[in-house]
Amino acid sequence: MISSPIAMLPPELMRGIISFAVDKPHEYHAILGLSQLSQSFRQTVLDMSWLFTQADWDRWPTPLLDMWCQRARAQPLTIDLSSRTVHRLTVGQAPELKAMLESYSQHWGTLIFAISPKRPDEDDRCIRFVERLLQCACPLLHTIDGWVYALPPTKFTMTLHLQPDCLPSLQTLHLYNISSVFSTSHTSVTELAQYCSYPGHWSPLLDTVKSCRLIRRLTIGALAYHGENPITLPAASGKAVLPSLTLLELRGLAVNLTPAMSQFLSCCDIPKLESLSIWLSPRFAGPGVFKSLCQDLVRR
Repeated sequence: MISSPIAMLPPELMRGIISFAVDKPHEYHAILGLSQLSQSFRQTVLDMSWLFTQADWDRWPTPLLDMWCQRARAQPLTIDLSSRTVHRLTVGQAPELKAMLESYSQHWGTLIFAISPKRPDEDDRCIRFVERLLQCACPLLHTIDGWVYALPPTKFTMTLHLQPDCLPSLQTLHLYNISSVFSTSHTSVTELAQYCSYPGHWSPLLDTVKSCRLIRRLTIGALAYHGENPITLPAASGKAVLPSLTLLELRGLAVNLTPAMSQFLSCCDIPKLESLSIWLSPRFAGPGVFKSLCQDLVRR
């Protein structure tokens, strides 16, 4: 009996082929296709636990989700929940999925979620559900990436309350149209990205920055800022001392935001800043925005 040339490939070469063919764990068709080439390829795929770290929580039934997550073994999982799935979980339409999520909370590595409220009262319900999820023990969770795609006109600020005791490994926090509040003044966050769309986002952002004393990279974005009139921040109570911050990014800066950004930065003490990146908004940027802001930063 003549063996298939594929079956005769050494395991290290199979792993190389699989890694080349599968760029990221969400490429499910590639993973399944490779597992069907031969018995040896299937076993090699199953041995590469990182391939199973990102299941499709929006479409797959719970038995398939359970099997996929089990194959990830000790690898941290990436949980990606669309706005539709968050809504279903919030209103109690997917109890089995909720139970499955909670049962794997100790294996979460990254949580990505989106909220797109359809009614003014729906935003609070969805964000409160995410908060309850994050009250589970999440010892491996290192990244939270949250998005709100649209806000009702009656409320411009959505707040996510976080408990650092439940998130001892959290390092990266990216929030779009969401403000964060920590239950304690000390957090392990080293990278913070906050995208502001309304005036009400600035003051909570300053409070968040004050809680992240270990932060090394700070990104402030305003690419979808609403309003063209100059704005100012309310009087700040004390400075945010950031002794570890070395990289600062300001994205979507516009004429109407320069006073607020300058005032925000005046409330921060950044003794070790090494890199500053400024991205101007093509819609609102004026000829003196970049110069005036840079001069203001240098003075500080």
